[in-house]
Amino acid sequence: MPDHARVFFEHIAAGAAGVGRTLADLDLQAGGVVAFGDDLERLIAPRKSGLAFSLDAMGSRRHNFYNDAYQRAGYADTAIEVQRLWLEGKRDEAATRVPDELVLKTNLLGTERMVRERILKYRDAGVTTLRIEPAADDLATRVATLGRLMDLVRAI
Repeated sequence: MPDHARVFFEHIAAGAAGVGRTLADLDLQAGGVVAFGDDLERLIAPRKSGLAFSLDAMGSRRHNFYNDAYQRAGYADTAIEVQRLWLEGKRDEAATRVPDELVLKTNLLGTERMVRERILKYRDAGVTTLRIEPAADDLATRVATLGRLMDLVRAI
C-alpha cells in the first residue's frame, strides 16, 4: 500500500541501516493485480478473498506480518475481525469484511486514470519495481493488460 509505505519501509530501513545501507541502496518492490475497467465492483470482488487470506494465513494469530502492517496502517479493526473470522472457518464472511478501499489501495484496478494515479503513488512512495499480475483468464487479455500498464509506466 503506497499510501502507507512507511509501515513497511520503516522496518526495512532499520534492517538496512544495521548493515550500513539505506533504502536507496535497495530495489523496493510492491504491486498487486492490475485490471482495467469501469465496473469497480467486478474488479474488486475477486480480490477480497486473497486479501483476507493475507490478513490471516500469512503467519499465526500472534505473528502475522501482513496483519500487523495493516493494523499499523490504520486498519486494526478490519485486520483483527477478518483474521478472527478466517480462523473460525468463516472464510466467505471474512472476505466480505475486507473494505473495497483496501482492495483498491493494494492493487492497480479501475480506469486508466485510476491505475495511473496508483502508479504515481507507488513511485512517490519510493517503490522502484512494480510486481504485478494481470487479471485475465486468457493470454491475449493478459498481454493486452500488460501492454496498457507498460504504456502508462513509460508515460510517467
